[in-house]
Amino acid sequence: MKPYETCAPCTLKWVYERARVLVREEKRFELIRKILGVLSQEFLPTINVGSLCNKTINSVHEFVLDSAPYYKGLKFQSNKAAKELLSAARIFIEKGQTEQERFDRACVLAAGTNIAPIGLPPEGFKFQEALDMIMERNPLPAVTGDVFKAVQSANHVLYITDNAGEIGFDSLFIAKLKEMGLKVTLVVKEDPFFEDATTEDVSFFKLDQLADSVLTAKGFFMPKEIPPPLFDCLDKSDLVVAKGTGSYEALKGEVDGKKTIYMLKIKCEPIALETGMTLGSFALKLEK
Repeated sequence: MKPYETCAPCTLKWVYERARVLVREEKRFELIRKILGVLSQEFLPTINVGSLCNKTINSVHEFVLDSAPYYKGLKFQSNKAAKELLSAARIFIEKGQTEQERFDRACVLAAGTNIAPIGLPPEGFKFQEALDMIMERNPLPAVTGDVFKAVQSANHVLYITDNAGEIGFDSLFIAKLKEMGLKVTLVVKEDPFFEDATTEDVSFFKLDQLADSVLTAKGFFMPKEIPPPLFDCLDKSDLVVAKGTGSYEALKGEVDGKKTIYMLKIKCEPIALETGMTLGSFALKLEK
């Protein structure tokens, strides 16, 4: 996805608020200067937003390392909160009357747990939206495109995760993909990467026993910048599932016509304009 003018201050806010959590006040000016240095050089109409985010995060790597203990606790709280809801979520899914309805329920739950804010998460995610769906208090997110048919016709899914906690709900959707006979390659971030899921979170939910393989990406999954093992897996897959705003920004316009299911909460005006959806809604969208 190419940037809008508001993507520059948003990138500054997103990276700065996350990287500064354990930084002494006198070092925060250095952190801001490094972020602004990348933006002043790289913020061009032609750059991919995911690539811009990766370049910015890489420029402040020492601050990302320093922030890791904070996010370790936050991610544990998120994983614990998600795990407590999984039994009820499974019951909700199995209430579907047909195979497609059960599939749809697992799919919308995975989409409806993408709730990380643009600003710094103040605490572990509680997944109230998911609970409201499970308890049937709120309508389910709308599905754009024939997602079920796309999965039925696929053989190998590349599943790009987003945050810790929500990856527990991803496990329920991935279980459905496996029941349908698909090979699933799971992609998580290299640790540390703020609140995003890593191999530690994969182990927490035993996803390494469910997925066919687990790979790690250094930052947001950028097709033109990933190393050969990841690129080969993307090339061999016939369907991509991409979770979160960062994945949408990185993959939009970069996957050469490969079928992609985007799952994310619409948190900013540029993404609302790109998806044609309203702010605050959940997008569950198949693009070819």
